[in-house]
Amino acid sequence: MPQLNPEFYISQLFWLAVFFSFLFIFLWKVSLPRIANVLEKRQNKINENLSTAKELQAQAQKIEKNINTQINNAKQETDDEIKKTILSLQEDVSLQLSSIDSELEKKISESELEIIKNRDDQLNKINDEIANITKLALSKVSDLNLSDNDIKDAIKSKGALN
Repeated sequence: MPQLNPEFYISQLFWLAVFFSFLFIFLWKVSLPRIANVLEKRQNKINENLSTAKELQAQAQKIEKNINTQINNAKQETDDEIKKTILSLQEDVSLQLSSIDSELEKKISESELEIIKNRDDQLNKINDEIANITKLALSKVSDLNLSDNDIKDAIKSKGALN
């Protein structure tokens, strides 16, 4: 091959220039535009994905904010309902306690009156028995016959059970 003959450098330089010119034109017109196109598409895809990710992140933050607001509202509503229920139960309990207190007061006063009545009845019976015993004792010990009224008056004046 005469173009690769090392004796003549001019032919080698010529073919070198032709080959590099052809390589330069091929790269400039065919390969590099394709590579640039692929790089541009890749960069556009990356930018598009980044903008989509930012939009999705903004939407996620908005949804999270809405959810947190709804949770806080639900907590506030349940707290209000619990407070209302507690107040209602406290009112019911206080009403029941007051009715129970009034019933107990009534029963206590009735029992007190009954105890006083029974005590007075028993004291009267005891006084009557004392009068009978005194009358019997006086009739056995002496021949005095005193009336029941005189004996009861004497017992009352001496401080019998009253």
